Amino acid sequence: MKSIDDFRENVKLNEYSDFESYIIDESHGHKNILTKEDIEYFGHSSGTTGSQKLLPITKSSRNMTLKLNGILCQKFIYDCFEKQWTYGRGTMLVDMNSEKKSKKNAVVTSASSGGMSKIKSISEYVWTSPVEVMELKDKNTAFYLHVLFALKEEKLMYIGGLFISAILDFFRFIENNQEMLINDLKTGKINDSILLEPKVRKILNSKLGKCPKRAAFLEEEFRRGFNGIARRIWPNLIYIASVTGANFVNYNELVNRYTDNIPVCSIAYAATEGFIGVNPYYNKIEYILLPQSCFYEFIEKDDIHKKNPKTYLINEIKINHDYEIVLTNCNGLYRYRLGDIVQVSGFYNKTPKIKFLYRKNQLLNMVSEKTTESHVKNALQKVAHTLNFNLIDYTTYADNSVTPGRYVFYLEVQNFNAKDGIYMVESKLDLELQKSNLAYERFRKKNRLAKLKVCFVKRGTFAKLKNSIVNNTGSANQIKVPRVIYDKKIIESL
Repeated sequence: MKSIDDFRENVKLNEYSDFESYIIDESHGHKNILTKEDIEYFGHSSGTTGSQKLLPITKSSRNMTLKLNGILCQKFIYDCFEKQWTYGRGTMLVDMNSEKKSKKNAVVTSASSGGMSKIKSISEYVWTSPVEVMELKDKNTAFYLHVLFALKEEKLMYIGGLFISAILDFFRFIENNQEMLINDLKTGKINDSILLEPKVRKILNSKLGKCPKRAAFLEEEFRRGFNGIARRIWPNLIYIASVTGANFVNYNELVNRYTDNIPVCSIAYAATEGFIGVNPYYNKIEYILLPQSCFYEFIEKDDIHKKNPKTYLINEIKINHDYEIVLTNCNGLYRYRLGDIVQVSGFYNKTPKIKFLYRKNQLLNMVSEKTTESHVKNALQKVAHTLNFNLIDYTTYADNSVTPGRYVFYLEVQNFNAKDGIYMVESKLDLELQKSNLAYERFRKKNRLAKLKVCFVKRGTFAKLKNSIVNNTGSANQIKVPRVIYDKKIIESL
């Protein structure tokens, strides 16, 4: 093959199932299958929208990600906040430890952990959490200590987490565990209820040290309430680095209660499969495509359900058109259909900028109505505003056990009498969804879809769901609540 046309004519479009058997062989130690490069480790996807995928990561791919994340992303962040920049440390809510071995001793980890582990020698210069915290296997213990060492840091400059939901968890955890955290800072000793090996506890206690003045200051600020707490306890805090936008909007509003609108920067668009884009802005979410990371092709939205549709190159895509991303990378994925639907929003110099819209399999699509996360999000926000309740979290599934089929919504809410108001919520949500998605309205009127059903879940249900996913996947870094669920066990538990 000597040209792009040769490549596209001779290599078909692929999905993960087309590569799976080869990747399993690679994880068993076989070489020169999908790539001539040695595999550094195998990254697993988050598994929140389907089964977890195992994906090979080569040295050149890992180095490219480190360069893009560590240099290019930081360059844009610095440009956004240059006048406020203090060169202070940040808190990064990720880990370095999610490693396990395959049957043939291959290293398997989350992609984020795999990358982080390569820079642990400098981690304590840039992040507040000691490396011993980053390497802990117990996720609850690690999270407590991330929070504790963040509270110790008076000059904290930023907080980072892969998803904005982790940032919300961070602030809620402080609010719910303030007494224990303050006591640990006062005494310089980590509470005995926190599970640690004696050797690690000794090291961390020495790094913590007694902070009675800081503890007293925090205690007074906590007593004043948690509205805007972030700016009060960390006056140098200038941004939050986390993936947001799209289906995360309701998290933003909840986080703003604690942060008083500190900018949330969705710096990068990345997946285990590849580092796709970087966002040069702090006040909007648009990603510049990175052709040095992957070779891109694009499928028009109307063609994404076809098996072998026409693809367009990066120089052929058009503004305001929606596409599914197809990528080829140096890890051995060739013409791989990522399943992400994006919209071309403009150009940065001559490079296209994109907005993430939704995951292809995150669509509620029972009779070709194609309800997106955006449709659902808009409807839920309007109902929550009209009925004056706080939406904590939600998920949905397509219920085909009845005829006609219907959507089922699982909602965790606050400040609402769920027992008495369930019928009202169902009716209003169904109407708002019809307004949001006209195709849904048509099929409802034709009785091709039944009225949706709402189930209220107990407080903390989605936190438990995330913990369950963590226990099954081994990494908290990449976990987000799936907006559409397919797993019958999860449906039964809800």
